[in-house]
Amino acid sequence: MSLCFLAAATFWLLNAMNRDHSADVQYPVIFKYDDQQLTNNEEKPQEIRFQAYGQGWDLAKLKLNWFVDPIEVNISNKKRYRYVLTSDLKPYLEDKLQDLEIRYFLNDTVYTGLDKVKKVKMKIYLDREAIKLAKDYKIDGAIRISPEYIIATGPSSVLDTLTKKILIKISDKDIAEEYKEEINLPSPPNNLVHYDMDKVEVSFQVTEHKRPFTE
Repeated sequence: MSLCFLAAATFWLLNAMNRDHSADVQYPVIFKYDDQQLTNNEEKPQEIRFQAYGQGWDLAKLKLNWFVDPIEVNISNKKRYRYVLTSDLKPYLEDKLQDLEIRYFLNDTVYTGLDKVKKVKMKIYLDREAIKLAKDYKIDGAIRISPEYIIATGPSSVLDTLTKKILIKISDKDIAEEYKEEINLPSPPNNLVHYDMDKVEVSFQVTEHKRPFTE
């Protein structure tokens, strides 16, 4: 009995898949761009959603993302880079899906996830409170940081939210002589932001602070 039911269900499924149907489906879109001017904030490809009409097998391939070759769209308009109209993508889809009819789109725009590349100056500050000198020693003169500024590069929407200073700390203890070391910068607060260098040099003089003699 169960074998008969399985055979009947298989026959029905195969028969249904060979007929024409309509279904809401999605298709991946990859945006190509000049990475000197734009950067991608999205980790996965964007998708265009639409209703298609055609053979069940072709619709199933889209539903299950089988053997789907993404659309590649060049973004060359410097003013309109955040989104693309779905109507502009229709010729790309028709070229990829020649056996399906595209009836209508489920959204009128596809957001690219792109943002303008921005460079900003970040000033380096040393945490003076965390400097651990030897007993009876003090810093003599100015603390020098070289370079005093570094360049951060990343999406403008991310950089605009960040403070433009970087705080560094010295891990050495009991400092009792001239200090001159390279200090690693902390990692950027966002993985889409990159610094043009990963360390700076910190130097300063120290002197012994003579305490007055008391009996």
